[in-house]
Amino acid sequence: MVSVNDPHPRPHDVADLALAPVLVNIERNLAQLRESDDLEFSLALDLNDDGRRYTTAGERAGRVQAYATREVDLHGWTVTPTPDLQGLAVSHGEYTVSIMLGKQVANYVEHGTATWP
Repeated sequence: MVSVNDPHPRPHDVADLALAPVLVNIERNLAQLRESDDLEFSLALDLNDDGRRYTTAGERAGRVQAYATREVDLHGWTVTPTPDLQGLAVSHGEYTVSIMLGKQVANYVEHGTATWP
């Protein structure tokens, strides 16, 4: 595993080597969501679900996580919403990399969509 304190971290296992493709694929999925003209429709279509069942920011962050990790081989890395719900934390062992959601997606997580009460 990569040591957080190592000034020149190097990969030590297969999961470390897979980090770059994992991040790139998650970022590609988030980019599609950020660029969507209808975020709710994109989420519902790709996840085959109904946005009305996500009533809290935490639930919506989990929904975005599911969208971002769909069809991504995580190679042992785990993905969870960041504590502030503004990004996704990609972790393995003691090492974590955060990917920001972007304004539109973060606003969705915090407030939901205008069409849902």
